[in-house]
Amino acid sequence: MAKISIKENELKGIISEAIQSNLDEGIEFDPSTRTVSYNPSNDDIVDTSIDNNPTMDGSIVPGIEVWSIFKRKRGAKGSGDGNPLVYALKGEGWTFRSEADKEAIEQQFSKIASKFAAMYRVGITVLMPSGNELNNRIANVILSKSPNAELIEGAICKLTTEEVDDIVLRFDSKFREAYKDDFNTAYWELKGYLELMNDEREGYFSRHMIKNGKMRDILDFTFKVSPDRFAKYANKINGQNILILDDTISRGQSIREACRVIQDSYAPKSITVLTLLSRAY
Repeated sequence: MAKISIKENELKGIISEAIQSNLDEGIEFDPSTRTVSYNPSNDDIVDTSIDNNPTMDGSIVPGIEVWSIFKRKRGAKGSGDGNPLVYALKGEGWTFRSEADKEAIEQQFSKIASKFAAMYRVGITVLMPSGNELNNRIANVILSKSPNAELIEGAICKLTTEEVDDIVLRFDSKFREAYKDDFNTAYWELKGYLELMNDEREGYFSRHMIKNGKMRDILDFTFKVSPDRFAKYANKINGQNILILDDTISRGQSIREACRVIQDSYAPKSITVLTLLSRAY
């Protein structure tokens, strides 16, 4: 029998590939039926494996670790990103192929949340303001993993459309400076978005509803400290390690702003962020 010779680096590659094939766990999307399913052998879209998660990104907010339960892949097939998973969890236009698919994904989430809690001692936890219940569901899972965790809701809140309108109209506003040559046209475009938010978001500003990319980047403010809860929460936040929870990251604007608002208004010892879905890699 002929002797087969394999170089050391080739052997390492074979072993690595064999190991990785057992670690690839993810999800699949079907745009035709707008359904999400669990795939235990493919992570082309979102990596939900326990071995590869959670992941940390230190480049979103300087000096702050941003962790994610699931890792989203760049160039995902079918949908372009991992948002359909979030939409399915929110019940917004997408559903799970079956109850078993939903349970499998939630089970992975729970196991990775346990892994995160073992690495980071969850204490004072601040919930990002949101118009849906997904953040609360994420918080319930995360906090269940740590007996010392305490959830704070309302430490920061969304600006109203009226407050954003007032900011934009200031003579020294960033919006006015950016559109100084065509302010009126840009302002009336913005007013259309604000009216839509009045109808669909009960008068609260939502940056995601701004379809104009340049305008969305200029309007880099969304949150404020809740004035009626500042004194109540100052004693809890000041000098403590704070965990901020959010459902997903797109470009990180909301997370950066939330961290800035908390740092400007309180004196936390440190801030860590945890999201369900990472930015696309």
